[in-house]
Amino acid sequence: MSRIGICHFRVGETDGVSLEIDKWRGALEALGHEVFLCAGRSGGEEAFLIPELSLDHPEVEKIRRNAFQAFSDYPSEGELHDHIEAVASRIERGLRHFVEVYDINLLIVENIWSLSPHLPATLALWRTVRGLRLPAIAHHHDFYWEKDDYRGPTCGLVRRLLSQYFPPKDPRILHVVINRLAQGELRRRGIESIVVPNVLDFEQGPRVDEFNQDFRDRCGLAPGDVVLLQSTRIVRRKGIELAVDLAALLSHPRFAEALRRRIRARGACGEPHPVLLLPNVVEDPPYLEQLQDRISRRGVDARFVSGHVAFKRAQYDDRKIYSLWDTYLFADVMTYPSLQEGWGNQFLEGVWAKLPPVVFEYPVFRTDIAPLGFRCVSLGKSLKRDADGLWRVPEPALRRAAEETAKLLSSPGQYQRVVEHNFFQLARRNLSVARLRELLGDMVTRSLAGSQGGLFVRPH
Repeated sequence: MSRIGICHFRVGETDGVSLEIDKWRGALEALGHEVFLCAGRSGGEEAFLIPELSLDHPEVEKIRRNAFQAFSDYPSEGELHDHIEAVASRIERGLRHFVEVYDINLLIVENIWSLSPHLPATLALWRTVRGLRLPAIAHHHDFYWEKDDYRGPTCGLVRRLLSQYFPPKDPRILHVVINRLAQGELRRRGIESIVVPNVLDFEQGPRVDEFNQDFRDRCGLAPGDVVLLQSTRIVRRKGIELAVDLAALLSHPRFAEALRRRIRARGACGEPHPVLLLPNVVEDPPYLEQLQDRISRRGVDARFVSGHVAFKRAQYDDRKIYSLWDTYLFADVMTYPSLQEGWGNQFLEGVWAKLPPVVFEYPVFRTDIAPLGFRCVSLGKSLKRDADGLWRVPEPALRRAAEETAKLLSSPGQYQRVVEHNFFQLARRNLSVARLRELLGDMVTRSLAGSQGGLFVRPH
């Protein structure tokens, strides 16, 4: 069996890449491999830390700002180049030490060769793989050309680095993407890849236990509160304003009876009251301000409870920290109005928790998820920019979504049929950890064989 290193900017947190790393590690360990993490920050996970790998490192922030926002802190491109090289050299020393200490014979690189906020890390990893003749799997979640923040490099040096290393073409690197659109884009750039969708362990169903049973009380939720769970991080591309609009419309008196039936189906009582619950971290404060303004204007009861939630459970005296997984168990509906996703972690998590999903049909949803046959409430696929600078869907689409959501909430039988179909008929068959183990077993074998001379990168 192999000793495998997984490298990312951060691990042990609630972002999508951290969650996928946790799944890949579990699947690899189930296959008998030893897995070791390497990151800039660890979120409480056991990991080999290289501080300069963190996106929050001050030197990395300075390089990123000058590479993609405004070239203002360096006298010349040469000075920027020298700084990138200096940080890359320190990271490379750390990576080589990591490989030596843990006797790593296969490296999995998570998103560092695809998303460009950390130019030194990209160079350091490529040089480590080349210098040590180490086979690598490049796991690409999203790409710099998909992000507005990284589409406009400030100088020729940055453009050359993007062209050469994002992602790099090297026979020791097996490229893995999470959707068909990304596979097609890499093929146009002369790189072949394997599609491995995000997965979950559908054999381990959700359950209320002694630790999480008081979650609703701790978050101030009343028995009559009908919870719309928006479990994503608070960032602009998650389209959370669309969930705000849905919650506002569901507050209309004409939907009260539907919500009341949902409360009774849970065995609770109380006056129906929709609540938008947001348990994840804020990573875009200016967006949060805009969001809170819309929440206020729409009269929505939105609860930001990230202070109660983390990647894993913890307890500090009387203060409980619930896992993100716990939050799903106490919701009635999952909202997933993302505008752009590499795949859809929280969508799958909601299916796992047997929640009916309300989705905006972003491109990868249409190409990779919808064709599987999931039953969802749709917000459509058209957007309009509102006066507040945020997005909205056309009024007819929003009304249809609210009516379909209310209909599901009012009918326990239909609610159950939808969530069971999504869980048993689709997700457990197509997107399970068992399937991931099969794919990873094959990829590890191919990668190690590739280090003996096999080629994975084939120009077209």
